[in-house]
Amino acid sequence: MFFSMLLLSGASCNPTPPPEPPVPEESSITFDLYVCAVKHGGMGQNKNGTYVRSVESLEADQPMVEFTGRGLDITQQFTMESITRGKYYYQVPQEGGDRFVKFHIERNEAGEEWIPTPLDAEVPFKSNTYYARKYTHAWLDDGATLLVLGTDSAHKEICWTKLRESDLAILSEGKLSLTLPEGFTMFSTSGLLTVRPTDGTLFYIYYVKDEDSSHKPVTHIAVLDPANMNVVSDATVSEGVMEEPVTAAYGELLRNIIAYDEYGTMYVAGLCTYDGVKLGVMRRVLPNAFQFDPSWNGFPSPEGRLLTLQYVGNGRMLAYSRDEKLGTKIDSRSHFYSIIYLNTGQRERVSCNGVPLRYCSGGYSQRSAVVDGKAYIGVTEGDGEDDYPMVYIYDSATDVVIPGVRLSKGFCFDVIRAMREIKD
Repeated sequence: MFFSMLLLSGASCNPTPPPEPPVPEESSITFDLYVCAVKHGGMGQNKNGTYVRSVESLEADQPMVEFTGRGLDITQQFTMESITRGKYYYQVPQEGGDRFVKFHIERNEAGEEWIPTPLDAEVPFKSNTYYARKYTHAWLDDGATLLVLGTDSAHKEICWTKLRESDLAILSEGKLSLTLPEGFTMFSTSGLLTVRPTDGTLFYIYYVKDEDSSHKPVTHIAVLDPANMNVVSDATVSEGVMEEPVTAAYGELLRNIIAYDEYGTMYVAGLCTYDGVKLGVMRRVLPNAFQFDPSWNGFPSPEGRLLTLQYVGNGRMLAYSRDEKLGTKIDSRSHFYSIIYLNTGQRERVSCNGVPLRYCSGGYSQRSAVVDGKAYIGVTEGDGEDDYPMVYIYDSATDVVIPGVRLSKGFCFDVIRAMREIKD
């Protein structure tokens, strides 16, 4: 077995979970698949072409997903890094990045291809300015309000803007009252925003650094008042707990870094230095707490960096990480998926029919989506003639992985997004 069984300190749940939020009875799921030409994309790494195609199912009985002549080219207009909710995308676009836009993708009249639609909404910036890919977000007021946050161009102040979801009208904006500690010269670009679903607490996880790297970055976890954006509390995180959260420069526009279980426990992927190398940690904030639990690490004995986290259900966390020994570049075939069993501390590599899923390239990737207790897991193509990019389907209720759909070769597979359209 690739991993030894690892015991975590402390339990991750309460005796009785809160009731599940209501789910609309009639809704349809589509999956948007993103690929890049020549090399992997993510955070502006690839200018050779980004293509998206939507499919209604990722099951194995579906035709191979072709991109040549079929995928929608978004390279010039939009970024693959985006906020999503329901069937809509929200972002500062690649083209004309002086505004917020909202759009969706739909079938053409023949019902065969997916096409971009006219923008559903757009609004120019007011006083605060944001940059494509470099902001973080949270949803307030049951999804009626989108909160966007990022630093100014000098990284000295943290700007925030509230937008009405329906038409992106700017409701209010301002700057947080956070200031740089002595010895530090800049905030990281974005940080991470999140709302704890059980009580509505708005957390902002960020770090500070200096331009010449004479100081190690220092992470903070702040609580904000969502009504007026006042800082309620701001706690410094111990260096041994977390030096920096993952993707603090880009928020969660591409990769999922924060996850919640059904009890309201928050899990965050971060980095700490071990023997001079930055490796992954997974920390938690317990229900009704406002700081990281320093006694608990859900990713001990790391092989490398922890890149994404997604809670699948039934005490299972899907993690995407890399093995430093196999390569540290974005295109290194050193990245892999594992399941973390939160109640026991076991961590096991994801396998199908007893065979571990192959190592992947694509460090800035989010090739997994979770829907109704199942994780749809994308792997990149291998060296063999029959090693196509693939989707595998993990069921948290049974702990079983089955093969899903194949993708055509010739592109770098980067993103799966599950888009839910609520039917009228």
